[in-house]
Amino acid sequence: MAHHAHGQGSAFANLSNGTVNARFNAWGLVGMNPATGNAAFEIPSGGGIHPLFSSALWVAGTDANNQLHVAAMMYETPTNGDFWTGPLTADGTATTTPAVAAAYDQVWCVTKAEIDLQFAYFNCADDPNCDPTVQFPGYQVPASFLGWPGNGDVFAGYNLVQAPYFDRNLDGMYNPDDGDAPCIQGDKACFMTYNDGKVHPLTGTPPLGLQVRMMPFVYLSGDPALANTVFLRAHLVNQSTMTYTDARVGLFADFDLGNAFDDLVGTDAARNLIYAYNGDNLDEAWSGGPGYGNEPPACGAVLLRGPRLDPNGLDDAAGNTMPAWNGTGFGDQVVDNERFGWSWTRATYSNPLQGTPTNAAEFNNWLGGAWNNGVPQTYGGSGYSTGSVPARFIYPGSSDPSGVGTGGQAQAPWTELSAGNMPFDRKMLGVMGPFTLGPGERVDLLFAYVYARASSGGPTASIAALQQRVDSVRAFAQGSGLLADNFEVDLCAGFSTGMPVVVTDAPLRFHPVPAAMDVQLTVPDALSGEVLVLHDALGRVVSTQRLVAGRNTIDVSALPAGVYIATASTPTTRYTGRLVKE
Repeated sequence: MAHHAHGQGSAFANLSNGTVNARFNAWGLVGMNPATGNAAFEIPSGGGIHPLFSSALWVAGTDANNQLHVAAMMYETPTNGDFWTGPLTADGTATTTPAVAAAYDQVWCVTKAEIDLQFAYFNCADDPNCDPTVQFPGYQVPASFLGWPGNGDVFAGYNLVQAPYFDRNLDGMYNPDDGDAPCIQGDKACFMTYNDGKVHPLTGTPPLGLQVRMMPFVYLSGDPALANTVFLRAHLVNQSTMTYTDARVGLFADFDLGNAFDDLVGTDAARNLIYAYNGDNLDEAWSGGPGYGNEPPACGAVLLRGPRLDPNGLDDAAGNTMPAWNGTGFGDQVVDNERFGWSWTRATYSNPLQGTPTNAAEFNNWLGGAWNNGVPQTYGGSGYSTGSVPARFIYPGSSDPSGVGTGGQAQAPWTELSAGNMPFDRKMLGVMGPFTLGPGERVDLLFAYVYARASSGGPTASIAALQQRVDSVRAFAQGSGLLADNFEVDLCAGFSTGMPVVVTDAPLRFHPVPAAMDVQLTVPDALSGEVLVLHDALGRVVSTQRLVAGRNTIDVSALPAGVYIATASTPTTRYTGRLVKE
């Protein structure tokens, strides 16, 4: 459900799949309700307990004059932070106005079922053998489609395409009354766009001229890994004329795992995972609300798709060096498709030198592997001056047995438990880079917030459950095309280039016709893992089912007699059919 603004920087939406209920603010702040100061990233949904307090992107880079630019966010609103809502002009000036910021102080949310129904209706309207007034009596384009910010004001210097959409008639303009529809990932998704084209109260640096298009999405799935996951796509564009060298992007995460003051954190460097777990086997209630109790969970943020390395005309070799070790695209016979994994991970500790940054130099140090005063992170203890070995990853446990993050020097496993650290309120940062960000260049990122809770074995058992869940999420992302390298021409092409997406149609054939108890449907491999949606004659969703390749049985015994429209979609093909229940 989206909540519109009552003043710049107040819009938000809650995205839920029944297991997770997470708040997303219009200016890119994840999880926190700034009006109350309370957490709003709830797992399980309805339980009143939250594993994450807030999360946000940080970006830093140096211009040709050696001027540092940093944009960051931890808990801030547009008033006291570096980001505010809306797009920036694409003519090189990278500017905006308060009126544009106010107009984009919204979070737009739609569902795949609504999109499928829109397609089915307009397909029927184009079919001389289908009468939409019979099949879809009273159908109206969803209100969420009407407000979707598909197009920007190109005459004022903004990009023509702002939010991704299917352009049914290929006229280059978003008009849902023509059959156009928002283009999303997952079964439910939200969209917001924000920028740093304002005074930076938090970091005190000049703006980068950066616009971020953000799409959190979830799946309505019986699979426990997907049910306990929120995906977050972030698409960054340098709208300025400046080239930034030594550019780095960080994902900040303040994990408050139920009770905020008894947490420990860690890195699974090979999995590109930062995570929090409880300091003992009881997460007590506290002033912020209930705790998770016995056998507490673990929660993490995993990087699934990092920024590209600067091109060098080569297929960089795979191996036990950074960034090849935990990056992607190395040694795959493809030139210049290599992407970063986590380059560094950081965690706060309860002293000023290791606390959250307060100025540009400290934010930049955090994004470069050093503490607030510039001292490099080292291996062991709390990561500060505990030894002579520089450490890319904090508390990696045994996830880096070859010592890739310690310059090739293998180290004994290091965790907060092994260091004897006292549990407390921890924050983490995962960093990607460095790379060069030129004018008009784009950075496409994909993260997932993942939750797991073991039924026995204490906090470390929940870490193991989280790692297994992350493996499942990554396998799903790879198998479903979320990590495809041709993102610029895939499902949400408008997200990147504004180019229309041509979606072909294919039939779904059910038997028997009519059906009494259940029907059989044979589907191609391309639909494996997609969702079949049944709509009644009024357009209401009456059934959903995750498909497998080959034969599927759909139970229709509980449905009233009548005709139902069935839809399922891949990024390039929309499948529709009719099911008759006697």
